[in-house]
Amino acid sequence: MACDAIARLYDVDEDSVVFEKHQKTKRYDQGTVTFGARKGKLIDLDKLHESIWATRLSGGTRSGIVALEVTAIGRVVSSQHETVLQVAGCDVGFLLSPHPDAKYAHTFAKLNKVSGEKVIKLNGEIDNYRGRWPNVLRAKPQRPRRILVTGHELLLSP
Repeated sequence: MACDAIARLYDVDEDSVVFEKHQKTKRYDQGTVTFGARKGKLIDLDKLHESIWATRLSGGTRSGIVALEVTAIGRVVSSQHETVLQVAGCDVGFLLSPHPDAKYAHTFAKLNKVSGEKVIKLNGEIDNYRGRWPNVLRAKPQRPRRILVTGHELLLSP
């Protein structure tokens, strides 16, 4: 169902939607849904939220989400109080924070070195987007959204 909801988004490349079931048991189990934007488009997280809400996941279900992992390209802007990723091609900005998992602690610390004019490809998880589906979908997403940084790489050109 979530795959169909994601594929209905007009900024998602329908051919990129892949569901990988983790074969931990023979019953319903965890899986990963991977998808990408159409060439020249950006995926709107609000539309994604609405599309999933439109499925049965918004009703009585025992399924949930472990993490919403994102990849974004943009420029890092740092101040004394916050670090922001300005996404290329739009006016969307994400607050950046260190991931609570200690194995990613060094990644966020390195962001100050790439702050400014350098274009980076950043990986991370959307903060507070985890739990059982009805509860996750009912909660209003925080503004601006926060990415818990898990990795980044410097790009030569946007």
